Amino acid sequence: MHSRNRIKPLSLFFIVAIFLGTIPSIFAQTPQLARPVDAEDLWTSRIEPLLDKQCLKCHAGVRQQGSLDLRSLDTMLRGGSRGPAIIPGRPNESRLVQFVQPNSETHMPLDPKKQLSAADIAALRAWVSALPAPKSKLASATSTDTKWAAEYLADYQRSRQTRPTPPETLSPTATIDWLLQADWRRDKIVSARLCDDATFARRIYLDIAGRIPSKSELNQFLADGQSDKRTRLIDKLIASEDYPRHLRELFDTVLMGRPSEKNARERETRGWNAFLEESFRENRPWNDVVRDILLARPTGGTNRGAFWFIAERNNSHQAMAEAVAPVVFGVQIKCAQCHNHPLVWEIEQRHYWGLVATFNRSKNMETETGLGVSESAIGGFINFANLKKESQPAVMVFLNGKSVPERIPGAFEQEKDNADLYVVPPAKEGQRAHAPAIPKFSRREAFAEAVTRNNPQLSRAFVNRMWAVFMGRGIVQPVDQIDSRHRPSHPELLDWLSLDFEKSGYDIKRLVRNLVLTRAYQLDSKPSGKAPPRPESFARGLEKPLTAEQLLRSLVIATENRVEAKALSQMERAFTATFPDVMTDNYNPSLQQALFYTNSPILNGLLKPAPGNMTAKLAALPSPEARVQEAFRTVLGRSPDTTELQQCKSILTAQSPEKGSRNLLWALLTCTEFQVNH
Repeated sequence: MHSRNRIKPLSLFFIVAIFLGTIPSIFAQTPQLARPVDAEDLWTSRIEPLLDKQCLKCHAGVRQQGSLDLRSLDTMLRGGSRGPAIIPGRPNESRLVQFVQPNSETHMPLDPKKQLSAADIAALRAWVSALPAPKSKLASATSTDTKWAAEYLADYQRSRQTRPTPPETLSPTATIDWLLQADWRRDKIVSARLCDDATFARRIYLDIAGRIPSKSELNQFLADGQSDKRTRLIDKLIASEDYPRHLRELFDTVLMGRPSEKNARERETRGWNAFLEESFRENRPWNDVVRDILLARPTGGTNRGAFWFIAERNNSHQAMAEAVAPVVFGVQIKCAQCHNHPLVWEIEQRHYWGLVATFNRSKNMETETGLGVSESAIGGFINFANLKKESQPAVMVFLNGKSVPERIPGAFEQEKDNADLYVVPPAKEGQRAHAPAIPKFSRREAFAEAVTRNNPQLSRAFVNRMWAVFMGRGIVQPVDQIDSRHRPSHPELLDWLSLDFEKSGYDIKRLVRNLVLTRAYQLDSKPSGKAPPRPESFARGLEKPLTAEQLLRSLVIATENRVEAKALSQMERAFTATFPDVMTDNYNPSLQQALFYTNSPILNGLLKPAPGNMTAKLAALPSPEARVQEAFRTVLGRSPDTTELQQCKSILTAQSPEKGSRNLLWALLTCTEFQVNH
């Protein structure tokens, strides 16, 4: 394993310096040049940001002056009151280009002080020119003539899908690598070399088991001379008890957010943790897991905890809707509460309130069998108003194009509730229900059917998130914004992964195995050339900050302490409070984290000499050099380079064996190299 960030002299300055700034990329250098510019590249790099800044205040979302929406190629082709905003391939005939000219009679922006620069106008012209011209002249198209726009977009998408496809005989893992390598060839990207065995072992243990390997586990793997040892290690870890625990810890936070201490206890006692962990252990199909949490009707055993996903929202139907959207559609919908999404044209206000309507007959209820989520057969009809104060009913219409028809009672019609409307009726007045009510027509059940069967967005959302777990970022980034605004870096790969996952029966373990067996996953984080490839190319390993749970377990292993389960649970609460982030878009370590490392009684306790732990073992070694060598191998899984060895030896020589050993371990455990999975 190559040496990474050097271990600097022991000082408070060192640890604070690490955490006051973002953890740096271990090999931060000038990125490689982007691919040759085409319409898609130009849109992402120049046009979309330009329109955001200059045009969308008046031509997007609620405010669409002249009925014109400039958020996407689709909306520009559909045009406004004057017709299409652009004619692809014909900038001189495109109103978007005409109206921003300095001397245009109809000038945009309206404020002459905000005249676009010559460079901006040239970028707009270049983008329109780069789009393939339509089959027929469209200057006469009107705002009501949308057929040609749909036809053009279909042709345009087909024209971009004429690239070679991987041979059908390839394995899933080989197909993933084939699709990535095709993009690298196109973009003239040189990928990194494969990582060495020590780096791979640390990476795969952290990603699948949620911890670093012990010294004996690492040595056993390094001593294995068989060519398939990486495959066998992957299979061993997926079959281990560490795997379901680690995925449960990840997805608990992804699905529910970091809990308060009270919520953490409830997730345990209500069975949510057991439900998630058992689902990953038994490799239940992901669509079935999602169906269970949407229905919230446990059937017993570990399944009883499924209801807590909805129940923890404590009857907040908007919170339920906002939590569900990233899971089943891969998008955030909070911005559509008061109006259509201001930037993502396909997310409309009716979709937000359609999700709210799905849940607003649901209510937490104590029954003879315990707390559950009851659902009424009547009521729950609500209206919502846009910013123009125009009111309309919330109906169950969803982002995947599906809807659930339901008759809305008339203004003076009184609904009557009775037992005939239920599979499990509610309790009679004054009595306690035996179990939560289940209506014959259930909004939640209809929704679950609409999003867990024949819903490509469900598989797309999951594979994109799992790609981020193992590769360091999503194919679409941020992972929960798979919309027209955030395009995939490798669209063919995301399409293939999503379809393959769906065809496999939503097999999670198969997906995990296919991802980590790829060459792409096993690339070194050090680039082959002087400049690293773009992160979104996945042509090198990306550094991933450890989660609180990964960090704590790795600290316990590296210090070789024995910690009882109850004590470990208490320590975990302190770590999750200090290191709450999981899969964030931009990781920014805090001063609180630096001070935690400096003053934490937990870390101090792990570093205190005790029989059999690492501090005591180091102190008993005969020389400073032996202590440095052993500490590096145990904590970082590698030997120190010459500079590191000399610096650390000089510090240890001036200190007692016990003090020097503690300080050396502290420095290694708090350095960037230990804090990230690389």
